[in-house]
Amino acid sequence: MKDMNKLNDEVLENVSGGMLTQDEALERAMTHAGLTKGQVDFVKRVELDWERGRKVYEITFYQGGFEYEYDVDAEDGSILKFDKDWD
Repeated sequence: MKDMNKLNDEVLENVSGGMLTQDEALERAMTHAGLTKGQVDFVKRVELDWERGRKVYEITFYQGGFEYEYDVDAEDGSILKFDKDWD
């Protein structure tokens, strides 16, 4: 019974609102790129990962022949890394 009452950190943060959702992280990346959701051709991935002790969304999307890659801090929404390449 003890294990049934345990919640992992990720579940607790989502319940308490301490972390951005995937949609919020994607919106931050698109805004940084100067794009709206309607302008993006294709979203390849939005994945939660750990990097250097922090939770980070790794995001890849395409628009007008360009590939955009972002790392967005899952807690404060800051842009940690970005790249734009002709695809």
